[in-house]
Parts: sequence; C-alpha cells; structure tokens
Amino acid sequence: MDTQLIISLVILIVLADIGAIILFIKYRRGHMEKNPFITILKKEAMVFSYALFKWKVRPTEGTYAYHKGSNYFWLFIALLHEQVIEAFAFHYYLKDVDPLRADILVVLHVYSILYMLGDYNLVRNSPIAFKGSGVQMKIGVRRSLCFNINDVAAIQSARTQYAKSGGIIHEKNAFHVAMLPRVLTRVFGMIDELRYEIIFKEPIEARGYFGQRKVVKKALIYMEDAEPFIQDLRKRVLEDDEALA
Repeated sequence: MDTQLIISLVILIVLADIGAIILFIKYRRGHMEKNPFITILKKEAMVFSYALFKWKVRPTEGTYAYHKGSNYFWLFIALLHEQVIEAFAFHYYLKDVDPLRADILVVLHVYSILYMLGDYNLVRNSPIAFKGSGVQMKIGVRRSLCFNINDVAAIQSARTQYAKSGGIIHEKNAFHVAMLPRVLTRVFGMIDELRYEIIFKEPIEARGYFGQRKVVKKALIYMEDAEPFIQDLRKRVLEDDEALA
C-alpha cells in the first residue's frame, strides 16, 4: 500500500469521525429523536432492498406520485452511465499498476450504482399519501413531512425565484416535494418546475436524512401534474373548515 493511498484513507477516516461526532452531538442535544447511526443502517438496508428487489410501483387510492416528468430521470441515467464507465475504466487502467486501489474503486463504484438505483426506485414508490386527516410526504429516505389538514393556511400557485445573477434563490424553512435531490440542484443548478406552495398556519417540523428536525413554514410542490393532488387537498381543507364552523 503506497503512501498516497494511506493518506487518502486516513483523510476519509478523519472526515467520517468528524461527521459521526457532529451527529452524536446533535442527537445528545435532542435535535434527533432516534439514534442517527441506527437510522442510517436502517435506511441503507431499505435503499439496497429497493435497488435489488422492489422495482414495481404499486399506486394505491389516496396517493399521488410526484416523480413523473422530473428532470432527475435524465440526470439519473447520465450519472448511472458515468459510474459504470468510470468503474470499468479505472479498473482496466489500475488492475496491473495498483490492483488494491483498483479493487477499492470498483467496490465504491458498485456501492454508488446500487445506492443510486435504490434511491431512485424508493422515491418512485413513496408518493404523497392522505392518511385520514393527515398528509404524508416522504421523499424516499431523504426527508419527510407529515401534517394535518387543519395545519394548512393557504394553497397557491408558485414559481421558482431567480437572483439577478441568474442563480436559483433557495427558500429557507421550506420542504421541497421534488424527486431531484436538493444537493444536485445546488451543484448543477438544475431544478424541476415549481407549481404550488402549501403555506402552514404555524411552523411544523420536517425530518432530514439522519432524522434531524427542521422547522418549515411551507411545502413546495414540484409535481408535473399537480392539479389532482391540489384539488383533493383543497377539497379536504374546505370540508375540514366547514366541519369546524
């Protein structure tokens, strides 16, 4: 094992340790309800389960898919091809020169490919769902938001806002109902079209990947065909208001 590889591994281990310490501190401070390390293991298992075994989408009554028409499909295909080609290229180039590094890179690329497949499929199978008087919004295992019909103050059309420089203005305290990962939106400046926003009477809590709490004031809907869901939600909100009147 050469010096450069050892240094790289040490740096990765140190970064992983720093990340673990930050998560542990947040957990001890009560920013997360459950142990984040157990949460990660469960979510990783779920992602790989969907990557290998659960590819069929099963729509049910009272659910609305938000993944259809997303720009992420094309970016997903491009990233998947890049990972496969890169894995073969690195392995072919390094197999004789540095076989250990070649094997490590192949394992990392296979992990990345399986994770991407699982994440994509899990999001496809996580539609918006009405549960009695509640609304459940799960973006795969990335983030989630659950709220009650009577939490809704307004539902209105919305559009993505851009700065004078042309960059996207990222709203704070907002939950994004979109298939396209937020990190890729920030990196590539790529975004699905914002259709509606659901504004809440009071700030409510969403959950992040590690189970961390995030207070949000609105939910932003990026669905290509958002009308059926919005009409259903408006109807339920109206019925709830009439019942309370």
